Amino acid sequence: MSSNLKHTCLFLFALFFSINSLARDLDTPQTNISFFKANYDAVINGFAVSAYREYKLLDNGLYELNFSASSWLASLKESSQFTWENNNIRPQQFFAKRNITGAIKKSQLTFDHHQKTIVRTTKKQQENINYIADALDRLSFQLQLQQDLLLNKHDILYNIVHKNRFKKNQFEIIGKETLTTKAGSFDTIKIKVVREKKRRVTFIWVAPDWQYLFVKLIQLKDNKKQFSIELTDATVGNKTVVGL
Repeated sequence: MSSNLKHTCLFLFALFFSINSLARDLDTPQTNISFFKANYDAVINGFAVSAYREYKLLDNGLYELNFSASSWLASLKESSQFTWENNNIRPQQFFAKRNITGAIKKSQLTFDHHQKTIVRTTKKQQENINYIADALDRLSFQLQLQQDLLLNKHDILYNIVHKNRFKKNQFEIIGKETLTTKAGSFDTIKIKVVREKKRRVTFIWVAPDWQYLFVKLIQLKDNKKQFSIELTDATVGNKTVVGL
């Protein structure tokens, strides 16, 4: 075999190998969560509310998860900005704004992982919270839960900042359930949020076929429904979420 022919064969073999390797990579399931937009019907303390969740990438390179809910009586907006590090969320800032019949409350959490500080700011004061490296805010934990479920984790426990202190929330997988919503019927996994205080219980239903997107959530306090949210329509990546 001539030298030129030999080099040509080696080049074609290398090209064929690289193409097949790329194809295998493209076929490998991704653990990263696709960006999504989702609309929900919600009921808060007996009042019907429209709710919206969106996960996106910002121009500054941070990721953001937004939640908003509104009715004629009140509105709530929450936003969490963060980075990803080894499949774990690193919160940077969390914002919350509530407007109940004109009475507005705002709060902000600022995470500085280099200085090891968490600062909570409200209209009345600014206070330091004891730093915990794996701390999550009360919005970003929802996305971390999706990520951990994609990684097939079962023992899930988070330190969540709530106002000026931490709450340990454990997530217990109860089982599978087919759930029908306005967006369609979905095979879901039902999860119970186990809290330190037993008065409040939360159940979450997520859809494995759609990267464990939240389909339904119910929160009970003293066995009475305090809050519920149920999917009406959504897009995950560039795909419209459809039922079975």
